[in-house]
Amino acid sequence: MPVTRTALAATLCLYLGLTGTALSQTTDTAEPRRHPGEILDLSSMQTLSPDDLYLKLARKKVILIGEQHDNPEHHAVETLLLEELVTPGTRVVFEMLESDLALDELGISTSKGELKAALEPVTPGWDWATYGRLYRNVLQLGGHLVGGNLNQAQIKAIYQGQTDALPEREQKTRSGVATTVREHIANEISAQHCEPVPAKRLESMVEIQLARDARMAAQLDQHATNKTAVLVAGGYHVRKDLGVPRHLERDDISVILLAPVGDDGEVVGGDELVSNQVADYLWFTSAIGEKDYCGDTAIDASQATPSSN
Repeated sequence: MPVTRTALAATLCLYLGLTGTALSQTTDTAEPRRHPGEILDLSSMQTLSPDDLYLKLARKKVILIGEQHDNPEHHAVETLLLEELVTPGTRVVFEMLESDLALDELGISTSKGELKAALEPVTPGWDWATYGRLYRNVLQLGGHLVGGNLNQAQIKAIYQGQTDALPEREQKTRSGVATTVREHIANEISAQHCEPVPAKRLESMVEIQLARDARMAAQLDQHATNKTAVLVAGGYHVRKDLGVPRHLERDDISVILLAPVGDDGEVVGGDELVSNQVADYLWFTSAIGEKDYCGDTAIDASQATPSSN
């Protein structure tokens, strides 16, 4: 049986420090310090309680949640959000699942063992302890899992410049992405590597990122019918200025970006995130320690292959 909404919400609110009240700023003139647990409405620049946010989300048909994949606090917030958003029949699209997986047979009666046997082998690279728990929460609430990612054969084909096999809708939205957006994505991918990425490989990696966004958008459109459809994906994928929203031709969406803040109250990723051009809401969390990706296990840029943000 699923944990009750009241019990789960109370536990997570205590863990995340959610008080439902506006949080203090340093001075009237200084830039405000952000705090884990604060929820910022980027249209009004007002702090919301979780209940305020839920009321606003209730009017939307498509809700995108952007995470940092290895931040446990993000997964705690996602658990809270899914507990509120998922009702019987809700479809939740996960970046971590390929879109051609047979998921319809998974449901509320699926045991933990059955779920693990079905999905852990086909989700290499994704922490099962984290995402298996999220998948099960969705199923226990009566929701349905939907894959949002390309399969490995499709990723390889795009990497080699072959895109004809992708659906026409996805090709069209990808080709319409502005050059400035492509350059921004290319810069972010380059920043993940310790050596310059060869131009041809970088171009292919950008196309794969865009193709993933187009696939997730198509899945959301398909399943946002009588019920709200929800996406759980990396932060860059859900950004309004860069990701999935650019492939959605609809105005009934909301983007929630989970944004870490440092001990100094500064937003990790910079002030560019504090804009309604990026997201509709920022839910601030604690930051985790930065990893050294340029040590002994650094990525060899000459052999660079696509990664997911």
